[in-house]
Amino acid sequence: MNITTGRRRLGLVSVTAAAALVLAACGGTDDGGNGDATGGSTGGSTGGSSGESVTLNLATMAIETTPNGKVSQWFFDELESRSDGRLTVDVTPPESICKGPEIAECVRDGRADLGVSIPDYTPQLFPTTSIVTVPFLAENQQAVMKALWDVNTSNADAQAVWDNNGIELVGAWPVGRLVMGSKDEVRNINDFGATRWRVTGPYLPRAFQDVGANVVALPAAETYEGVERGGADAVAWTLDGAVDYKLMEQLPYWTDPGVGHYTTFSMWINPDVYAGLPDDLRAIFDEVREEFNNGQGMAQYGDAAAGQCTTMFDSDRIEQFTRWDDAATAEWSDAIGDSLQAEWVTAAEEQGLANAQSYLDEYLAALESSGDDTVDPVIACVDQFQDR
Repeated sequence: MNITTGRRRLGLVSVTAAAALVLAACGGTDDGGNGDATGGSTGGSTGGSSGESVTLNLATMAIETTPNGKVSQWFFDELESRSDGRLTVDVTPPESICKGPEIAECVRDGRADLGVSIPDYTPQLFPTTSIVTVPFLAENQQAVMKALWDVNTSNADAQAVWDNNGIELVGAWPVGRLVMGSKDEVRNINDFGATRWRVTGPYLPRAFQDVGANVVALPAAETYEGVERGGADAVAWTLDGAVDYKLMEQLPYWTDPGVGHYTTFSMWINPDVYAGLPDDLRAIFDEVREEFNNGQGMAQYGDAAAGQCTTMFDSDRIEQFTRWDDAATAEWSDAIGDSLQAEWVTAAEEQGLANAQSYLDEYLAALESSGDDTVDPVIACVDQFQDR
């Protein structure tokens, strides 16, 4: 029995014991019901269970070896483990089903059941999570993930956005604190000079431009060559840029300017797929999702980011990894003021979030009340360099 909702489902298969018998009668193999049911999606009961099995088809842009890949993989592994193999995720190679900018639409229209991507690609769909793109608002990574989850599941206006846009939130998490890599030391905004900075996001480029920085746009995959050929002199990124995109080979000076978190990765599920899960599997999904947003997701991120820090620490290409002093950070933050928050409120309401200022206030209050004292992996990494 396939779970369907009037859309073509790729990779969502539910097979009952009766269906397994039919398959066997038609020449299916004697493999416990785990044969190929619909072009690659696997059904059948496992672990002695007589319940239905479901395989969710995933479209992702998260590279497996990066912290963001580790975060999402924990979620998939837990679904499989807690369901005794009855709820699994077909983790396709990054961007093999849909390119990163298209993944949200792929989940909405049913080409994928689950999606992992950066919501900045389709900001009109995600005004509630785009609040993270406003710089200088958030320092603590877990506090951000939990605040986004809490407010998006309690605020009626936010829930209306998700319902209207036809996509369901699984979780949204920061991609990491902003760090800057450059060819020379950068200690404050006065050192930006004529340097050409590779910067991305809806509001971060404005934060640079408003203090006189020269901003250029380069896709992630083209940045290494862009720096090599002189198209950019420096980058504003995460530890991914230094390690996984190998920019520490060209840029020896790295620093944390105190901007904090500036964008997110997100995971979504098609609402019809979610509603069509058997009750017991949907309960497992909800249980894992709750733990994912309340600490487990960022625990995986921290472990992976610690490995990135070790790679940087052991490299003979990096001269420094420092942080700006509080006065230098405050100078930049004060120069921007609340202007970007006001722009976000206007944009969010245009994108369908009613009472965006109220949502912003709830989000900031949730950040303050999180009570999480986990040391951010970037802060821990800078501390490690300072002790070297």
